[in-house]
Amino acid sequence: MTQTTLLIAAFLGTFMFGVFSAFWGMIVPEIEKKVGKAATILLANSLGLVVGSIISGPTIDQMGNKVALAAGIGLVAVGVFVLGRVSSMAGGFVMALLVGVGGSAIVTAANTLVQDVATTDAARGFWGNTINNFFAVGAFIAPIFLARFIAGGMTLRKISTAGSDMTAGAGEVMNHSLFWILALMLFLYVGCEGTVWYWLNKYLTQELNFSAKAAGNTVSLFAIGIIAGRVISSFLLGQNLMAPLVLTLLGAIGIAVSYTGVLMAREQSTVRLLATLAGVSMAPLFPTILAAVNIHFTQNTGTAIGLAITGGWLGYVFIPPSIGYVAQLRKGMFITSAAAVMLVAANLIALAIAR
Repeated sequence: MTQTTLLIAAFLGTFMFGVFSAFWGMIVPEIEKKVGKAATILLANSLGLVVGSIISGPTIDQMGNKVALAAGIGLVAVGVFVLGRVSSMAGGFVMALLVGVGGSAIVTAANTLVQDVATTDAARGFWGNTINNFFAVGAFIAPIFLARFIAGGMTLRKISTAGSDMTAGAGEVMNHSLFWILALMLFLYVGCEGTVWYWLNKYLTQELNFSAKAAGNTVSLFAIGIIAGRVISSFLLGQNLMAPLVLTLLGAIGIAVSYTGVLMAREQSTVRLLATLAGVSMAPLFPTILAAVNIHFTQNTGTAIGLAITGGWLGYVFIPPSIGYVAQLRKGMFITSAAAVMLVAANLIALAIAR
């Protein structure tokens, strides 16, 4: 593949993952009508993300990015298509699992492509943020259109229309303490972001009585914040104006303040402003942490990124779904505030280790 082709593949992959991340939160009400407890279906998707990143990292190192991207796209296509046509919890669980596995493979492959198009640490930071900004573009577009489709009565059914040595290098990667703290940061960060995609729409409509249109637009403002934040972080990293872990620390502090502010606010304009700021704050975390993985693990890069992303998907497993099992949604969402504070602490530890 040429560099241009690689970048287009990465852009499209992260764009589609953004669409499907927002997709889950928008269809929670219909999932609950069709198959029951939405938290169980969301848990399946989160588990799929974990499985996908574990498998796809070594697959990329052994067989290349194209295999992971193609398999990921295929699994997502099948999972979404069938998800709209099942009416049982078991069927929904399996399809959500497939979507998670496929989505994780797409994200891992897209971020591993950074190693192929960037030759310097600054370039890795720049391209990591730029590629992942297409995730936010997809997440920006999806709530706007899905909210209108749902408001118009469209159903989920209509919306939905390896090598022999796969573990090579994993031991070497996991022998570094910095890897573990970076994976922990992804665990906490992805859990924070996943809460927004899974539950913010329902929180706004159920707890704050926003209209479906207003709630969808607010989620899109969060995605706009991510877009703006990643443009800024791409510039800062690309020009060597800020070290990656300093940038993520500022973002982590911003997450703790702005996300908790969303839960404390009641006025629509204030909620929207804080949701946008939360997006700006979250923007640099995922790609910049992965850029740090790229910088420190120049061999077995796919395995390192896959395992690090696994830490992130485990955050999806434990943090957003747990909110659905708390009796009052607003109280449950404060779980994520605690995760944001822990993210700040983890980032400080990472800085200490790196130094």
